[in-house]
Amino acid sequence: MPGRSKKSALDVGYLRTATANGLASSIFTSKVQEEEQRLLHEKQPQQIDIDLLFDNPFQPRVAMEEESLQQLSETIASHGFQGVLVARPHPQRPGTYQLTAGHRRREAAKRAGLKKLPVIVHSWSDQDMATLAATENIQREDLSPLEEGKLFLIMIDQMGLTQVEVASAIKKDRGYVRNRLRLAKAPADIQAFVEMKTDSMRAVIYLLDIEDVTERAQIIAQLLNRKLTTEDLPGYIEELKRRKREGLLAEDESATSANVNAVLASEISVSAEQSSVSASARERLSESDQGEPSKVTNMSQERVRKTKLKTILRYLSDYQRLVSARSDDEEIFEEEHDLLLQIQDMVQQIVSSVK
Repeated sequence: MPGRSKKSALDVGYLRTATANGLASSIFTSKVQEEEQRLLHEKQPQQIDIDLLFDNPFQPRVAMEEESLQQLSETIASHGFQGVLVARPHPQRPGTYQLTAGHRRREAAKRAGLKKLPVIVHSWSDQDMATLAATENIQREDLSPLEEGKLFLIMIDQMGLTQVEVASAIKKDRGYVRNRLRLAKAPADIQAFVEMKTDSMRAVIYLLDIEDVTERAQIIAQLLNRKLTTEDLPGYIEELKRRKREGLLAEDESATSANVNAVLASEISVSAEQSSVSASARERLSESDQGEPSKVTNMSQERVRKTKLKTILRYLSDYQRLVSARSDDEEIFEEEHDLLLQIQDMVQQIVSSVK
């Protein structure tokens, strides 16, 4: 990892002063980009076997949209490959190359039946490759939270930026950057879960608190099956830890948890180069989202109910404190009052049904 003294040619000072207008297209104006453009205009491409063209090792993208890829493939088949790719000699595999960008076009061309592609080869450094990968992706709006986290890691680890500078570059707050960095460094099962449920970023910090992979697997299974919600997690984990401390976890529950972990872990494949979630993992996680509750939960229904009730009680306690703290002249709104009556009626119905 390069030290802070080896920042890329990116004008970091500009990050602090640039306006939002044109920011995404101009913050990466650098000697690296200028060199790439010069090569495209001045150097003749060579035809290289498509199977010899590998990904940029700093490419944060972990998936390609199937429909879009197929459409591009059909366009290439009808009209030919447009443009030129840029690559460097592969540092570990002589005779092969690493693309700076254009991975999607390469895949579409391969589907279209092309055997060779026009490529300009140049000796880029790792830092150059990282800068070019970030340049290509920072303007995209379709990056997943995990892909964003990987991009931010590139900007910090390879380009020498700070979290504050990254946040300035993408016009987000530091918490946004920090949360995605946390996901990018998380274990594979947590990454796979968030890739399946991209609205579950808040669950990451709680899942990271569970170091045991087996326990984490059964929690993820329950989240996927909607037996737990992110709001339930703090109380659930607190109860889980309490029972562990008191030695109340039954052996059969541990066995069930181990089985769940085996099912999930066996299908989650993380690439050594990209830490990407395999298609089979996505499919299996999707199946588990609709699976039988008995196969994906090690928490008894009683414990599930108790956890949810504790969560509700915590929210009601917070609400009660807010009501108590209001000023004398501040009234309860009509809609607010109606909601309270609905809650009261629902509680009475539940109490009656469990007598």
